[in-house]
Amino acid sequence: MATQSREQAPNLNPDEGAELQTAPIFQRLDEMLKRDPYSVQFFQAVRLLERLHPERRPVGLFVSPGSEVVRFSSVPTFSFPASELQGLEKAKDGQLKMSVNFMGLCAAVGTLPHVYTDFLLERAKAKDHGPGDFFDLFNHRLISLFYRAWQKYRFYVAYERTGAGDDAISTRLLDLVGLGTKGLTRRMQIADEACLYYTGLLSQRRPSAQALRQLLEDYFEVPVEIHQFTGTWNRLPPENQSFLRDTGMFCERLGMGTIVGDEVWDQHGTVTIRLGPMMFERYQQFLPGADAHRDLRSWLRFYASREFDFIVQLVLEREETPGMELGVAGPAASRLGLVSWVKNRPLSRDPDEATYKLS
Repeated sequence: MATQSREQAPNLNPDEGAELQTAPIFQRLDEMLKRDPYSVQFFQAVRLLERLHPERRPVGLFVSPGSEVVRFSSVPTFSFPASELQGLEKAKDGQLKMSVNFMGLCAAVGTLPHVYTDFLLERAKAKDHGPGDFFDLFNHRLISLFYRAWQKYRFYVAYERTGAGDDAISTRLLDLVGLGTKGLTRRMQIADEACLYYTGLLSQRRPSAQALRQLLEDYFEVPVEIHQFTGTWNRLPPENQSFLRDTGMFCERLGMGTIVGDEVWDQHGTVTIRLGPMMFERYQQFLPGADAHRDLRSWLRFYASREFDFIVQLVLEREETPGMELGVAGPAASRLGLVSWVKNRPLSRDPDEATYKLS
């Protein structure tokens, strides 16, 4: 999940030959709707059609019905509808026409008295479709608003329409994780959409090791262990080191400010992230400079800010341990301390010597 980009929606840009791109998809959808109209739900059918024809306007807006993706009509009948959709066809002007069974002014489930349905059936029998087309002016608007009402409370549909996480729900979730303003978005190695998925973990008042483990384990799909307070040596800058004849107030007093050496031990400022065991191909993706390494750094910096230093420990499955070969270049090359094992027999444990620091 970490090293592979999220599956992108098909390129449906009308400026790049959308008709050619969507023709096979629409053909299959059209055949399915004509052959088995009961197999597709009304909402899903309209949702797909809007995705397949971005050059047209969505239904239910304050625009001309002729510019919308699909034109709705209701089937005037007293029979029991076996499915929500009656059929889908393409008009001469290229607009799709969808006949529905579940809603309309004149039908078995219609709101008008049945005498109107009788009238429409009689006129249709005489091949006079004018009255039916007149009622469909209202049916189209009613069905369009019905779809818009359904769409309003399905956040995933609104996300599909914006395509960039600019819908209302995504904006609120980004507020919870601290990315609610435009200046803070699209700046990390990881996608902002990944943060939306983990809003429950990222919005906690206090970061915890358990929440971090759950996040990393789910995102990278490898076993993760978090070891707190592992401690590490931190190098002191020269101005904080003790020297003979130092005129500093504290450096002259033993037990108060004198420090021997140029490093100090920090017990609580370092956390060890143990990743694995994992396959060798996955192992290489976590090496410094690789994709998963950059994602891991971004996640740790975002979740824990710069309060802690992290030591990453990579664990390789023993069966995946490669032998060392000198003179090999490229991804298979041995990297001292990271990808270099000298062995003459299979290992008895999963090698975990490879470590590096993220700060």
